[in-house]
Amino acid sequence: MLFNSSEFLFLLLVTLALYYAPWSAGRFGKAWQVMVALVASVVFYGWEDPKLLGLLAISCVGNSVATARIIVYKVQGDDERVRHWVRLAVILNLALLAVFKYLPFVIGMLPFLPAEWTSAVKNIPLPIGISFYTFHGISMIVDVARGEVTREGDAMMSRGGRFAKGVRDIGFYLLFFPQLVAGPIVKAKQFWPQIEAKRWSDIPWGRVIRTLILGFFLKMVIADNLAEQTVTLTKPWITDAGPVDLLLLLYGYSMQIFADFAGYSLIAIGLAALFGYTFPINFHFPYLSTSITEFWRRWHMSLSAWLRDYLYIPLGGNRKGETRTYMNLFLVMFLGGLWHGAEWKFALWGMLHGILLGIERFWNRKRSKEKIHTRSPWRALAGWLYTFHAVTFLWLTFLMPDMNQIGLFFRELLIPGRAIGPAIYTAVLFGSAVAFYHGMGWWKEHRIASFNSFRGSWTESLMYGGMLFLLLTNSGPPQGFIYFQF
Repeated sequence: MLFNSSEFLFLLLVTLALYYAPWSAGRFGKAWQVMVALVASVVFYGWEDPKLLGLLAISCVGNSVATARIIVYKVQGDDERVRHWVRLAVILNLALLAVFKYLPFVIGMLPFLPAEWTSAVKNIPLPIGISFYTFHGISMIVDVARGEVTREGDAMMSRGGRFAKGVRDIGFYLLFFPQLVAGPIVKAKQFWPQIEAKRWSDIPWGRVIRTLILGFFLKMVIADNLAEQTVTLTKPWITDAGPVDLLLLLYGYSMQIFADFAGYSLIAIGLAALFGYTFPINFHFPYLSTSITEFWRRWHMSLSAWLRDYLYIPLGGNRKGETRTYMNLFLVMFLGGLWHGAEWKFALWGMLHGILLGIERFWNRKRSKEKIHTRSPWRALAGWLYTFHAVTFLWLTFLMPDMNQIGLFFRELLIPGRAIGPAIYTAVLFGSAVAFYHGMGWWKEHRIASFNSFRGSWTESLMYGGMLFLLLTNSGPPQGFIYFQF
């Protein structure tokens, strides 16, 4: 079910009415609200394809039981059983991911297998959002085993709470529908302390309304309208476009993928707040970055944190020498690329990001040794131009159906003399809204005092009113969210 569908609006209204029903303020208010949200999450996920609920149930029940057992054995001080359950749970998560996401990719590289085997495996459907709920499960297991959520875990398994209630709350963390399909990747230590009875009067309405309007505007007005134009790059029509068309359409896709995913994250954050939960921000004006390193501090921040905490640091991070550090950077980004999709084009995307991160680290360390610390405006501008174009051209691996189409793009880019098509003006128009959004971000970061005076002003109200008006009058044809495929 899509956030931008009438079915979801109906589900949301019914869920809110039940969630904040008068009896939810009573003794069993928390249990009632958790169960209402769980049922809504199951309907949300299984709406398009109920068969996927079986796999989700296996993941959820397996992770919930394993986490509950780990908490119990942590309290008892039985470290051997804790390690046993951690290994079992991580293997379960990785096995599900391997079978449904990576097995067809691996099978395709084994030409000696019978054709019917290869065909059968390649026809295995990719469950929507499997990477996200798998990462949620792994982070929960590891955090509990590390003792980072001890207090909340002990409370879940206390004599008053009982084991079944603990499993229910763990399942709620895994299934809560705003972040179920495409994040943000919320850690258990961020979520569990918030599981308590919620009151309608405590809803931060100002934040909810601003976040939802901006999120839906980015998705439905910007991303969906841009999608109508950038699809040209994935079709044979690409040979009819001139170099300027191709470049501007690629810029348009760069704006589209940001608006699409940042829009989803904002909607998820706003919906969570509507139910009384706070999610971390997932995007912080990433196209203001002046280096690839900075870009990954601003783009999909919950994934960056996950890769750092559960992969980069366990591999040794930067604690085992320079050579190992560069290897770790490359490996983490390579695996991060494969996380986005089981195709060589995603592996290439990750490898190139890893190489650029390594080059930047080497360059920055060299400048540090030479005691060069100046940061002139011109150097910042050059860094921004380099970063934006490096990131944008690497988005081709997300947009194009295969490597051949990527190669065709670059060949067509070198053929001059074609006229600019009318679709370009539409792409530029909607893409400029993302540029304006980042301009607001620059203002917020560099002119804090004047920006604070803007917050809550009539100008801000008019801006959000304008976005709401465009949502009602100029939304593009409904499109699925790009990150649903991951």
